[in-house]
Amino acid sequence: MKKLLLYAALLMLTLSACKKSNLPEVRPDDRINAQLAAYQSQLSGSTYGWIGYMFPAGGGSYTFTFQFTNTNRVTTLADINATSASTPLESSYRLKAAMLPSLYFDTYTYLHILADPDPAKSGGSQGVGLVSDFEFSFISATTDTIRLKGNVNNSDLILVRKKQTDGDDFIAKATAFNTSLNQMSNFNYYYNLLSIGGKTYDIAINTQLKTVSFYYPVNGTFKSFSTYYSVSTTGLSLLHPFVDGTTNISEMHNFTFDIPQGKMSFTAGTVAGATTNVATPLTISLTAARKMFTDGGGYGSYTGFTVGGVIDYFKLTTIPGFSVIAYYPNYYNNPADVIFIYYGSRSYGPAFNTTLPANGAIVFANPGGFGFQGTSPGAPYTTYVTNFRTQLFNTSGYYVFPTSDFSYDLVSVADSRIWIRF
Repeated sequence: MKKLLLYAALLMLTLSACKKSNLPEVRPDDRINAQLAAYQSQLSGSTYGWIGYMFPAGGGSYTFTFQFTNTNRVTTLADINATSASTPLESSYRLKAAMLPSLYFDTYTYLHILADPDPAKSGGSQGVGLVSDFEFSFISATTDTIRLKGNVNNSDLILVRKKQTDGDDFIAKATAFNTSLNQMSNFNYYYNLLSIGGKTYDIAINTQLKTVSFYYPVNGTFKSFSTYYSVSTTGLSLLHPFVDGTTNISEMHNFTFDIPQGKMSFTAGTVAGATTNVATPLTISLTAARKMFTDGGGYGSYTGFTVGGVIDYFKLTTIPGFSVIAYYPNYYNNPADVIFIYYGSRSYGPAFNTTLPANGAIVFANPGGFGFQGTSPGAPYTTYVTNFRTQLFNTSGYYVFPTSDFSYDLVSVADSRIWIRF
């Protein structure tokens, strides 16, 4: 009986092998080429194109529109600058079988700006730009959403099928909406206490980098959560949702602002959230100041100090050719730190020492009597820089709140109406 069962099993295996050998083989190259053809058909088959949400590895969030053709041409708009937002740029693309099926933007398009090593073009760091990508691997795809990952720097690019209702002016409307969120900076104080789902958090929205941050205490210890967001014409979607127990915020829409009353409201999913502008923080970090000072090679501010809702109170952005206010810890070997205001091809600003007291603040002082460094922009702008330095050297210092892995908000300990975003 055992022999009969063994013979039967061998016969079934033989028949099975015969059946498999009769099946037509699909070569790996054919399978990959079929997948690439399907992706190209999906990209070019969207009547109104695609909305692209780009998250460079070096930080930030940028919104694009792409119109792909089946002849490997693509037309792009982007919210990087005024030109990219209003002037369509046509270039070429191709699909390639790399380690994974890949999408290559192989001639210059607005994506390349983010990877440009020239800081004047990319707004990033010298030599690396925003550590971004223009060659991507397909990670996943549904009918309306394609997720890609940068082949060199692991940047994220999310493509969402564009609808007719999004309109040809989608980038302009999305940019206008993001700008409208700057109304938070017009509140009297820096701190905005959010109430949502029975819980409270301090919240900050950085429209320059497109980050949203939540600060809250857990058993008396400072906790923070920051993530980049993508912006539509009516709201924003978080790259990573904020989850705290039953609180889950993945998108925010229906924003309203009441500047005189210091209030903002929005909806997260179906849950209403409301903020109140307040003078004191819900919690402060005892370690963020040290992390900022020791981790970064430099930090940039594009608006200077905000005082009582007045952005760039000391008028540094009015210096002809102004580009950025840069803080460099340990810039000099003495050691000394410096803030340079860059304008045109020149720079000017105060040198000083940074101290980190036990209360978690960061304090800028000048015990060594350092003077101004660089080339003066002349009157009246030198006075503006002097006034900026006077505020910078306030002896109480500034509480530090992270808004991303690379950026921080500094809020005056003495007066929370005064703050600066690096």
